Amino acid sequence: MKRIFAVLFTVLLFLPSQAGVKAVDTQDPIESETLAGERVAHYTVERKVKTPTCNYNLTNRAVTLSMGPWRAYDSYLSPLLYKGGGLKWMDERLKMMTKNMDKLSRYYEMNTSFAAMSNPAETASMLYFTIEGVTGVHYHLRPIKNMNLLLGGLVNGEAGLRYSMVNQNNPASLVLDANLWASVMCYYHIRLRNKTLTLRDHFSTPFVGVMFSPNYKQTYYEIFSLHNYDGVYPVTTFGSRWQWRNKLSLDLPIKICTFRFGVLAERSVTEVNLLETRTMNVSAMLGLVYNFNTFKGTKAIPADYRNPVE
Repeated sequence: MKRIFAVLFTVLLFLPSQAGVKAVDTQDPIESETLAGERVAHYTVERKVKTPTCNYNLTNRAVTLSMGPWRAYDSYLSPLLYKGGGLKWMDERLKMMTKNMDKLSRYYEMNTSFAAMSNPAETASMLYFTIEGVTGVHYHLRPIKNMNLLLGGLVNGEAGLRYSMVNQNNPASLVLDANLWASVMCYYHIRLRNKTLTLRDHFSTPFVGVMFSPNYKQTYYEIFSLHNYDGVYPVTTFGSRWQWRNKLSLDLPIKICTFRFGVLAERSVTEVNLLETRTMNVSAMLGLVYNFNTFKGTKAIPADYRNPVE
């Protein structure tokens, strides 16, 4: 009888300690010895705590340098086609609009071009310089496995100069325009054993815009000193401005970085105010690609990030 009471007393002591447990994930039997010398099996509770995952909105950035042959024609400066070589530096960034939206992304681009060309007889030379900013939005589609198709629109602003070494009265031609572009981007991921290659193509073309162009036989002195601005800012469409740009590249990851190899091709033709301009270049492209995250202003830096200045 004493043994029975000892067992009941031990069980009653154990039951209240388990009443506060709400979630039981696993139970493992463990034996314990009572005061009477008998062994009673009871269970321990093991809690599984889930670690919250962080959702960061990364920015994909590519910085490239292109080099290749250039051609330019500007009827305001010369009736001849100039040929030479040039460079183009580009900084491209792609980021999703919000952390919870996987269909819309924002695109940024800054580029600078410089080219030096000469006429067929090599008796005169022309320098070409432009700086351009581009931004826009794309909608993401995934038609097949490993492929992302981006459809959207862009807006750009461009400023630059064509300078002729031999002209005395009108040695320069101003490049100034803004356009709305249709844009198509395609990413295809080639998954190998220990790395992933990314094949990318980006084609864009403007469909409406505005540009600066002097009237036929009008000098810059008349425009800026005499303030004769009539007709110098014409609206352009497919009939007066035909332009396209295509960037085909392959992203190759190695141990320390990701290289981008590619080809850049551009073609532009404008016909406004009885003046014509043409530019074309096909360049080899080389650069680096990486992803990063930014914390701007009062946005708190997560605890698992290390700030090098704190």
